[in-house]
Amino acid sequence: MLIGENWAIFDFDGTLNQTNLVSVDAHQRVEREMGLPEQSAETIIATFGGRACDTYPLLAPGFSEKQLREYQENVARAERENLPKMGRFYQGCDEMLLSLRNKGWHTAVCSNATERYIECVLDAIRLRSLIDELRPLEDELTKIDTLRLLLQKVQPQTAIMIGDRHYDAQAARENGIPFIGCCYGFAPNEMKTERYHVTKPLEIVEIAEELKNKILPK
Repeated sequence: MLIGENWAIFDFDGTLNQTNLVSVDAHQRVEREMGLPEQSAETIIATFGGRACDTYPLLAPGFSEKQLREYQENVARAERENLPKMGRFYQGCDEMLLSLRNKGWHTAVCSNATERYIECVLDAIRLRSLIDELRPLEDELTKIDTLRLLLQKVQPQTAIMIGDRHYDAQAARENGIPFIGCCYGFAPNEMKTERYHVTKPLEIVEIAEELKNKILPK
């Protein structure tokens, strides 16, 4: 465990992982299999970043809790099938993560997804070796709570949050750390109003270094 020092904490879907390439097809395939109306790509993408307990009822309206669990399991299966041929990180994420490490940053993923999903995708898109710590979803917790638990564990000297949705920005603010919004993700209109925002992953490095210099005592 790398306690202290500088931590760059990333949301996952829409920040590192191009989720739409894998998950839109997975949802639409399962919707057809389970007799649901096939949702548009835009509708499915709009749910990315939220908790499954909040978003899956929107994609499978009228389903019971048991049916929703089956839907979630089927989507996870379809995603695993798609990952080897469709999984991709955003162009430049590998260079960005490596550059942060070379500048003394440790890296973490803090996500509303399950640990199994995060590990599976990181392995498939070949970024796992560039991530030091994972903090997945825990039952009934919000992104604010999940980030707080991560910060308590790593006890950073400096920490920043990077993400593409309002969940991420709110979690950063509530935990008192700076936020960098990713306008290349799934909610650019949410992110372009943030004080710090980027249009490409590699731009994160310069802002992270700027924030570190502002936070650390001279």
